[in-house]
Amino acid sequence: MGLIVDLNEFSELCGVTAETMRAHIKSLTEDPLWMIKRGTRGSGYEIDAEGGVAWWKDKRASEETASADRRAQLAQLRLDLLGDAVEDEERLGLSGRQRLDDYAAALKRIELGKAMGQLIERGPLEAALSAAAVEHRRVLQLIPGQMMAETGLSNADAAKLEALLGKAIDDFWNKQFMPPKPASSGHA
Repeated sequence: MGLIVDLNEFSELCGVTAETMRAHIKSLTEDPLWMIKRGTRGSGYEIDAEGGVAWWKDKRASEETASADRRAQLAQLRLDLLGDAVEDEERLGLSGRQRLDDYAAALKRIELGKAMGQLIERGPLEAALSAAAVEHRRVLQLIPGQMMAETGLSNADAAKLEALLGKAIDDFWNKQFMPPKPASSGHA
């Protein structure tokens, strides 16, 4: 038996907080040999430092192995389900935490772009442009009737003007707000 330490010192040796270590120790089903005395109210832990650190290293190694096996299984499952065309090799090996960090970094880049005035949100802009286009269309469609009333434009000429404006409005509308049609391959 070597150096005897309390829970705080043992936690420090293992590189975790006392609360974290307390949770790991509580999960043990029986007292190991390195635990000389389990802490109770008013009385602290007494732990053999060498034995405890050896246990901690073994525990971390087995957890790392299990984690690596799980990441490999998830990568294989992702590959089986989605195929290899979905992500490059580098991203397939990322853990959930790493993917979350990548996502958070992307969000920060977006926020920075917005703050610098380089990015705007599409939803509100699209809604504003759509409303403006609808109002502009309504105003343009009134022009032939106004021209008839103000200049005495004939019904035939007003119909031609209405057709020209209608085509221009529809072309603009379709170009700006309708999804593009797939290009034809040229084969019939």
